[in-house]
Amino acid sequence: MDPAKRARLERTWAHQYRCRALPLIDESRFAKYFDAENGRPNKSVRLVVSVLVLKEVFDLTDAEALEELEWNAAWQYALDLIPEEAHACQKTLHNYRALMIGDDEGAGLFESTTARLIQAAELRTERQRQDSTHIVSNIRLLTRLGLFVQTITQFLEALRNEHPRLCHQVAEDVRERYLDREGYFADARGSEAPRRLEQAALDLHQLVQQFGDHPMVAVMESFALVKRLYEEQCLPPKEDKPERIELNQSPSSSSLQSPSDPDVTYGHKGKGYEVQLAETCVEENPFQAITAVSVNDANKSDQQQVKPTLEQTERTCGKAPDEMHTDAGYGSGDNIVMAREDHGTELKAPIGSNESSQYLPLAEFEFDAEAQQVLRCPRGEAPLRHQQTRSGKAMQAVFSASTCRHCPARHVCPTEKRRDGRYLRFTKADVAVAQRRVEQQTEQFKERHKIRSGIEATNSELKRCHGLGKLRVRRRQRVGLAVHLKALALNVKRYVGHLTDVALAAAGPAPACAC
Repeated sequence: MDPAKRARLERTWAHQYRCRALPLIDESRFAKYFDAENGRPNKSVRLVVSVLVLKEVFDLTDAEALEELEWNAAWQYALDLIPEEAHACQKTLHNYRALMIGDDEGAGLFESTTARLIQAAELRTERQRQDSTHIVSNIRLLTRLGLFVQTITQFLEALRNEHPRLCHQVAEDVRERYLDREGYFADARGSEAPRRLEQAALDLHQLVQQFGDHPMVAVMESFALVKRLYEEQCLPPKEDKPERIELNQSPSSSSLQSPSDPDVTYGHKGKGYEVQLAETCVEENPFQAITAVSVNDANKSDQQQVKPTLEQTERTCGKAPDEMHTDAGYGSGDNIVMAREDHGTELKAPIGSNESSQYLPLAEFEFDAEAQQVLRCPRGEAPLRHQQTRSGKAMQAVFSASTCRHCPARHVCPTEKRRDGRYLRFTKADVAVAQRRVEQQTEQFKERHKIRSGIEATNSELKRCHGLGKLRVRRRQRVGLAVHLKALALNVKRYVGHLTDVALAAAGPAPACAC
């Protein structure tokens, strides 16, 4: 290459990727796929993984990424290739993705590469933040009528292709509605939809009754979706040949949402999946890196995602963060206690204020550091003893009845009056919630917790620049791999971008162009 052109190339992202990012890819993770029986890989592991990562960095299709590899000098330089070697086929990308899907190596590749990146960039990870964002796989968002029509049509098309003779046994009017007159149901006006939905429900019932016990049809995946739709959306009729099928007015949020992606569920943000993200938020870091990413059902609560995220940050960073900032959706007493005791993490999540104002708040009592014993009540009295409840799930502090009898706050005291004293029942989670409600009102907590909102920019960047909002794939495993690759791509982009900025600042302005 011409020296002047090479000098310009060395000032781009390609030079930093080649020198600093390319070595981060752990090829040993793929050794298990290649042995004496299977032979060696036909392409370098780092080459293929880099193409998959750069594809997500620039939000390209497979064909576009392979074209960049073939003709783009920056890509060839970044991947340490001479032009004659800069070639791969789409089948190679497909095969590697299939390997990673089968072994959940998307998560493994993300964690191992990110761990090396964090170490190489000397990022601090003691303070992190977590949030969720809603995504949609490559499906159409269907109405209820559209769901019935598309599911039946998909089954009848598969039946016609695989078992033409059996397809001919389907009532002619049903075949006409779904095979010969495409869109007859799905594009119905709003006023016509209820009537057409009744007809679709009858057709669904007829197909289930006709093929439910047929050995060849029962094993078809498309028929399994027809049967699932019928069981989730329709109520069993009371007669053998009903004139009308009653519909379930409140189907489960985990019910079928699209025959194209049966793994999609329905949550308060709509149909699709929820992606959990955690990233560093230490102000001294030159850039922030995603440390944990996972894909969950859209109908699952964020409450269940604190522990898995902390476990993943431990694998990626070597230890869980000292502080994890989240929104109120993750905050609960159980999560605060679990994070503190199991991972050494202070979960900085606000707690909703639904405590009764009729009694003194539990935070008015003074507890020991482990929240196992009450030291003093709000009036300064120490309890006589502590004991567990009969279930063993909570503690009770027993106060003197004679002392409490003359207390001016006895009418608003949360203790329970019994024969031998007044009892205060509490758990570690109760104490954690009460103390957090007090803490979150302080200016110090509010100021320190402001940094949590920064992860919204990461969610937006993944969706705007890397196609996270609307994926090109379907089904849970493929969605999971795509999300892990996009998160890894963002980390690599930020790392390479930082290195490029530092190198350009050190080198000074580019030489003047001779032309």
